[in-house]
Amino acid sequence: MKSQREATVNAIISVLEERGEIYELGGNVNVSDVLNAEDKKKVQTILSAGFNKGEIQMSADAQTKYVGNTSEMNKYVSGLINNWVRKFPDFNNGSKYEAKNPGSRAGTGDEQVKEMRKLLKATTDTTSKTLIQDAIDSRLAEIKPESKVTINVDALPDFLRHLVK
Repeated sequence: MKSQREATVNAIISVLEERGEIYELGGNVNVSDVLNAEDKKKVQTILSAGFNKGEIQMSADAQTKYVGNTSEMNKYVSGLINNWVRKFPDFNNGSKYEAKNPGSRAGTGDEQVKEMRKLLKATTDTTSKTLIQDAIDSRLAEIKPESKVTINVDALPDFLRHLVK
């Protein structure tokens, strides 16, 4: 039985080779630059068949939810492909994945924030909305991890150096 990563990588490489595209893992070309929509569809078909036949590892809960349900399986496999294309270093010149909008999902795991956002949607009064939004912002600031940005002060112009703490 293959791992999901192994199956995805093998399927992408085989689909590219079938098209005559020689792709080198860890090479200078990102796989996203050579993989087109038609290729992704073929990879999706290969992976869906592998999951349905039990050739690719999948948790028991996921099997119950996806195997035999074509629509849900297609969504799952599409996400799986996109995830590995973005995050697998050998598909991206060995580069480590970096989120485009870090912190954009802040608070999604926090129960208080979830409930306050529900309350915000259900409220029509503008004064109450402002109060709720302030509470959400305050909670997000409270749970937000410290910034990991390091700044080379020597590379900054003199007039901006005083801004670095």
